[in-house]
This record gives sequence, structure tokens and C-alpha cells, in this order.
Amino acid sequence: METPGRPIADEILAYLVKHPEAQDTLEGITEWWLLEQRIRSAVAEVDGALHNLVADDLLVSRQCADGRTYYGLNRAKEREIRRHLREAELGRETETDTGSIKPSEGHE
Repeated sequence: METPGRPIADEILAYLVKHPEAQDTLEGITEWWLLEQRIRSAVAEVDGALHNLVADDLLVSRQCADGRTYYGLNRAKEREIRRHLREAELGRETETDTGSIKPSEGHE
């Protein structure tokens, strides 16, 4: 359940530094504090991935009047994307079969 590269103890301490008056139960800390930090981390990670996918012309983005950006598949690149996904899946299967990289380890 730990965030890769960051022990749970550090996540708890980081939350308390941001919210020094906070107190909670085991269940509350697990459900709210750690979840909040993981969502923040996931948002930053997804934002970076979306930026890269748009820069690589694999996704299209459009900003709406409400200021939010919407992302979708670049249909002109669909064949290329499908090929990439097949190759990536085969690569993961090969790495798992040879034991060189565990499935949980990152692929950039």
C-alpha cells in the first residue's frame, strides 16, 4: 500500500506537517490522510502523462469555456497506438516470464 519510493511513515509525517492540528484513528488516517496524498500524487502523474501524450500527438486536447481541458484519442494515430499497446503488453509478458523485472516495477 506504500507509495513507491516513499514509506507510509513519511506520508503520515508529511500530512501532519501540512495539517499540524490533525488527529485521527488508524482507519481515518488510512482512509483520508493517505488517500488524499495518493490522489495528489496520482493527479500530478496523470497530468505529466497527458502532457506527454498530447506532445507526442497521441491524444488531442481542447479547452472548454469552463476552463477545463478535455482529452481524447487522436483517431488519426489509432493504429499506431494499438501497435504500441500490443508491443508494450508483449514486453511486460516477456519481462515477467524471464523474471528480469517484476510487473509492479515502473515502465516509463
